Amino acid sequence: MEHGNWSNPVIVVLAGHYAIITNALDAANCMSEEWPMDSGPAVDDAVLVCLDAILGKVSAEEAREAFLEAVREAGLSVKTEPNSLH
Repeated sequence: MEHGNWSNPVIVVLAGHYAIITNALDAANCMSEEWPMDSGPAVDDAVLVCLDAILGKVSAEEAREAFLEAVREAGLSVKTEPNSLH
């Protein structure tokens, strides 16, 4: 099953750990289970866009960009390289 897989993962710094987000399903789960904000325009939009990507209604890249907007809205940090996790 396609989950809106991303060619380039997003590594988000959450409270005490890193979340490596590789697709729209991971992103939707992260925003619903671990997000530091209950709601906001970007996160609300990103959840919907990610669900649309899972259903094949929008591209995986659109979901990734929406997720990155939600990351910015929440003031979270993003790591660009897996090697920088140490």
